[in-house]
Amino acid sequence: MKKIGCLMLAFILFVPTLLFQSQAEAASSTVVNPSVTYTYAAMTRHIQSLAQKYPDLIQYKSIGKTKYGRDIWAVGLGHGQATVFINGSHHAREWMTTTINMYMLEQYAIAYTANRPFEGYNTRQILDRTTIWFVPMVNPDGVTLQQQGTSAFPASVRQALVKMNGGSTNFKRWKANAQGIDPNRQYDAYWSTIEDNIPYPFWKNHKGTTAVQTAENQATTSFTYDIDPEIAVSYHSAGRILYWNFHTLTQNLSRDKRLANIFTTFTGYRQVRPNNNPSGGGYTDWFITTFGRPAFTPEIGIKTGETNLPLSAFNEEWRRNKKVGLWIAQEGYSLWLKKNPNTPASPTTPTPPPSNQSRRSLNVTLDGVNVKKEIPAFIQNKVTYISYKPLLTPYGFAFFWDQANQTITATSSASGTATFTLNQKATEINGVSSTLQGTPINLDGTVYVPTSLISQLTGIAVNINDKGDTLTLTSPDTAAPSPATEITTENSNPSPTPTPESVPNQPTVAPDPDVGES
Repeated sequence: MKKIGCLMLAFILFVPTLLFQSQAEAASSTVVNPSVTYTYAAMTRHIQSLAQKYPDLIQYKSIGKTKYGRDIWAVGLGHGQATVFINGSHHAREWMTTTINMYMLEQYAIAYTANRPFEGYNTRQILDRTTIWFVPMVNPDGVTLQQQGTSAFPASVRQALVKMNGGSTNFKRWKANAQGIDPNRQYDAYWSTIEDNIPYPFWKNHKGTTAVQTAENQATTSFTYDIDPEIAVSYHSAGRILYWNFHTLTQNLSRDKRLANIFTTFTGYRQVRPNNNPSGGGYTDWFITTFGRPAFTPEIGIKTGETNLPLSAFNEEWRRNKKVGLWIAQEGYSLWLKKNPNTPASPTTPTPPPSNQSRRSLNVTLDGVNVKKEIPAFIQNKVTYISYKPLLTPYGFAFFWDQANQTITATSSASGTATFTLNQKATEINGVSSTLQGTPINLDGTVYVPTSLISQLTGIAVNINDKGDTLTLTSPDTAAPSPATEITTENSNPSPTPTPESVPNQPTVAPDPDVGES
């Protein structure tokens, strides 16, 4: 009880900070830091943090593992059936493209959550209609080798890595994966005729012995088929140029050229003139020839020799590219809609609740403190709903969003686990299945749940005052928990509280530590 009381006190003290923090403080609370060397380990932590911070908007999964055990992460942003795909770091030394991917992901999530436009784009509308998928680091082994050298790899392979690097222990020029194969010369697009091939494993330009032989390429091609994107963007560096045409079909030229012109308007990148016999093997080469859809390879920054771009290059390249993801998502939705003309504008956005006429806002107090602004609640169809995330966060809960099933899992080592699905009454709390009187709903990007779910999970007592305009929340340290009851404007039967024996073991949600990194 004392521990929960401390948590409630921490929440009460935390609320004014949320309300009155300055814009500078808000900016400093962002997850992705573009001013440092962006490592695989940092990216992995940041993906997990962003998914916890925006569980109703961001999902992630591993689409494969590299030769040396690093996960190739894919991150989805948005709710729509229409999809577009952005990736980075096919080449090891081009890891600033990962920073661009990750910074774009977070900035769009911030704008969506605040329900504000981003560079003139309606973030909420676009991301409710479309899901932007990112694979920020296609080649994590290569990036790690370029940044940290052989110390990040088993001792048994270090000599071979140095040999593939021409005998040098300085890996700053490295482009390939850790097997000496160039992932952007591996795709099955005119692979047999690739020019300037190095016939053995090397730090650059070795296309491998067969197309799509690496784990990185197998994962990326398989994932592309899975998400079926309308448009793909594969970030590289450097040169501030834009590739957009690879044996593009005549009937697609005007469509793709129009998009390339807009891309150039945003970024200032010069379009590479189409070649009659271009060397293939690249991701967008494969995407264009396989799917017949638009794809772009922007090369960010100005070359600084055979190495990565300096950190000082980020701000300018971000300025040039910050609109690209939302614009691509908007264009992708238009292409998707032509193939699905009878689909509603927001096909997978959860069904909104009835109009405001049947929804009555409530004042909310938590242990005597008014928290209406921080924890909104309302009554609808005789069921009391509350925003689950700001209430559960002080209890140490982490939140996980399953886009495919529209399911949220809230888990805490101290209080247990609840799993619930938007627009469905069935739920599971600490291993016990139950049925709610109302369904969890998404209202303007905020998910609300019936108060009984909160009560069963935490022991917080909930009550409506006699006037029916105030929801009172009482933590277990100030009053004994009452039976978990669905708070409505009418009486309802209590549901049994799960016993301690029903609490399952907590799932492991973090990936294995990165090989050779702290």
